[in-house]
Amino acid sequence: MQPQPAINGFLFRRTADHPELLFQGRVEPGNIDIMQLAPTVQSTEANYKQLHGGRETPFVDWFTEKKIGQVLIDELQSEEGSRYHGKYNRNIVIEVPANLELPLPPNCRWYSVDALRTFVASNNILNTDARSVLACMDWGTLAENGGPFIRHAPGTFGASLRQSYFSNGAEESQGISETLRWLAQLRVQCSLRSRILPITALKNWKIEQGEIREECREAGFAARHFAVVARGREVSSWDQPLIDSAGVGLVCLVAQRRCGMLQFLIKASYEIGFLEGVQLSASLCINPGQTVRAQNRFESELFSRIEKSNGAILHMECRQSEEGGRFYQDENRYQIVELTEDVILPESEDCRWMTLGQIRQLISVPGTITIEARGALAGLLHWI
Repeated sequence: MQPQPAINGFLFRRTADHPELLFQGRVEPGNIDIMQLAPTVQSTEANYKQLHGGRETPFVDWFTEKKIGQVLIDELQSEEGSRYHGKYNRNIVIEVPANLELPLPPNCRWYSVDALRTFVASNNILNTDARSVLACMDWGTLAENGGPFIRHAPGTFGASLRQSYFSNGAEESQGISETLRWLAQLRVQCSLRSRILPITALKNWKIEQGEIREECREAGFAARHFAVVARGREVSSWDQPLIDSAGVGLVCLVAQRRCGMLQFLIKASYEIGFLEGVQLSASLCINPGQTVRAQNRFESELFSRIEKSNGAILHMECRQSEEGGRFYQDENRYQIVELTEDVILPESEDCRWMTLGQIRQLISVPGTITIEARGALAGLLHWI
């Protein structure tokens, strides 16, 4: 639990050739391969205010003080609701003048959209906070030569993404209103209540040397104690717990051409850590260490088709480790899958089909789209 939102912020510039984002190579104790590309500033309030006596966070004044840059986005977005309690971050992008010379630390570098297309489809290059902010950005600012997905020939998946992205007519606007009403009703029905308990009050959990774990191990994870030494961070050494899960999870975003338009399957996710109780997530989400249990006929058939490639086209798959500052090498398979038009799934009260344009409108509403869905949507930047 961390009530103060952290800053996940990118500096952005438009050069004569292409747009660029300033990334930092960030070392985290739980990262697979130790270092991954993170936003320009990824810092908790305690760190950037130097409450632990650490070094100053580079570039943080761009996000905490009024500067000459232009704010492109500035919004609160949630962390994993199944693993955090009420944890939200400030996702922010500041555009700086293209001719402004910024001295860069050794771990920071500007990367173009061309490089970004490769990063989002590669294993464990972009960290979870970078993917979250990229999903929230206006993709029109990232695209080159006429707009998002404009470079793809008719009949390709990229062209279908372009059509779905630019769908913003009156019918789509009505769909947004209906989706928000549906989500509000789910939240009323859920009426989530939660309270914090001491570990000693929990049944079937035990405290052993260096870890807290469930006796029967059904949870699929343990909280373990780590001593960390990391050069280049605000604080060079510290102790902390990390969640250590067994196995690899799955985050799958499913698309299908419906009524002549590519649409995406979005699922309502009920998670104890959400202040809202319910947010909209990717089509399938199975946490690392979580047992695959289909809740209903809909989930069973969807999972079966994806795993067996039965009427399902895999457009992209990569592995991404989750927040390395909180989880020890937690990894998910992120997939973009398209169902063929002849596939008919059972009805589900917890799911809706939406165009990419509709999702883009909803993502700017805080507390609406989960971080897993944002991570999967960032994968679509491979085609931008």
